[in-house]
Amino acid sequence: MKELFDARAKLARLKRRESELVEELLDVHKAVAAQKLVIDELIKASTIPPINRLPNELLAQIFLLIRHEREKLACVSRRWRDLIFDTSSIWKEIILSCYEGFPDFLELHLERSRQTPLTVTLDSNQQPELDIVLLHTNRIRVLRIFGDAEHIIDRLASFTLPALEFLLVDVHVHSADPLLSLYSRAPTLKCLRLRELYHHPFPAGPPPGQLSTTTPHITYLSNIPFQSLTHLSLEGAMDSWRLPPDSIHFPVLEFLELRTNCPMSFLEAIVAPKLEQFEFSRTLHILPEYKGFGGPISKFDNVRHIVFAALPGGNLVPYDAFDLAQEFCYVFPGVRHAKIHMQHLHPLFSPCRTVGHPHIPIDNWTRLETLEIQDLDVNKVDMYFVDWFRKRKDLGLHLKLTCERRTANHNFVAPDAFEPGLYHTFQECCASVELCCVPVSSPMYLSVSANSLQLFICPLRQFNQVNPTDLAALARVRSTEPADMLRAQFWTL
Repeated sequence: MKELFDARAKLARLKRRESELVEELLDVHKAVAAQKLVIDELIKASTIPPINRLPNELLAQIFLLIRHEREKLACVSRRWRDLIFDTSSIWKEIILSCYEGFPDFLELHLERSRQTPLTVTLDSNQQPELDIVLLHTNRIRVLRIFGDAEHIIDRLASFTLPALEFLLVDVHVHSADPLLSLYSRAPTLKCLRLRELYHHPFPAGPPPGQLSTTTPHITYLSNIPFQSLTHLSLEGAMDSWRLPPDSIHFPVLEFLELRTNCPMSFLEAIVAPKLEQFEFSRTLHILPEYKGFGGPISKFDNVRHIVFAALPGGNLVPYDAFDLAQEFCYVFPGVRHAKIHMQHLHPLFSPCRTVGHPHIPIDNWTRLETLEIQDLDVNKVDMYFVDWFRKRKDLGLHLKLTCERRTANHNFVAPDAFEPGLYHTFQECCASVELCCVPVSSPMYLSVSANSLQLFICPLRQFNQVNPTDLAALARVRSTEPADMLRAQFWTL
């Protein structure tokens, strides 16, 4: 009996094992089928272009960067077309002249923009296109007016601009009254840029030289949105302006740009306690006019950034304009970051002609931290500029040099028998030197030393001795190859 019992027990165990194996086999079959589906999906996905794998939200952000090509993009696929037509922000910018003679397309454009704030360029007064745009003035955030500005501003007279924050006008008007009316209907205006100013942009006051002593000057300026402006840019003639000192208050103005021949009168007239950045450029067609600053030196202590832009046409600054450039060093004594075009180097770094000021004008910027020289021309760098760096090694200045020329200069990087190259001089005198698009011609390479990147200039006779383990060793720079951003990257071999 015991043998029979054991045989039956063994059979039962075998049947259970058989059942387990059958169930396991079925599971394996299911897993195989599922894995085949995964492989099929991966094969299908591998044939889809990477950009089509992006979600619509990310793809829409890319299209925003190239929205001017929206018509071409919409022809790529149905998905792209639907996404472009459904993304209202892609249609937020309108240039009126592009729709001249096509009012139906303009209406379709505005319909696709839905309620998105608009950026509008009015460079045509053609009807009915202008009338169509003016129906949407309640959502214009950025407005640029060119061409017949006076006529366009008159057309805007019956509309309010509650969302307008940025206004650019190529003025060409005979009176400031249309502009003043426009200001009064833009309560949220923050950025104002007026170009081609040949008339006073403020309300008409007494004739030049006959300022009233009984009527407060503020009545002539009451419509200007002083309380909200954070950015102001004025370009044109200011020599005929007659504004009393400290008569214009900009409580929140942070950025001021003046492109004129005589900026000092306007600087004397404004009070801007929060002004942080000032940009200046002289107009090409107007002779420079030097006028010393008559206000207190502490008036613009908060200005930290200053820019001396290039003169239109690429000419050197006339000698008569030197005093004007030098005067800015005393008007803005708290400058920490300066961006100066090559044209302005000589008046800022050469001995000053004005009695009572420091010997070198730029010395007045005692808190200077970073200096950027734009459009560097090594052949025109004079001794005053180089000597200034040699005598002030302890400043810890960060220097950036940019160049738009593609003609190499050996002396900039390669030492000769008498004097080290300019790059070595700047490297020894500054906390850091950054080169951007500066053409060089000597063999150069990067080396890793003490966990940092170092730039080495190697004379031709020693170039074969460069350690081959150095990073980018034996990299030869051609005469027109730019050295871009040496602080962070270098040439690719």
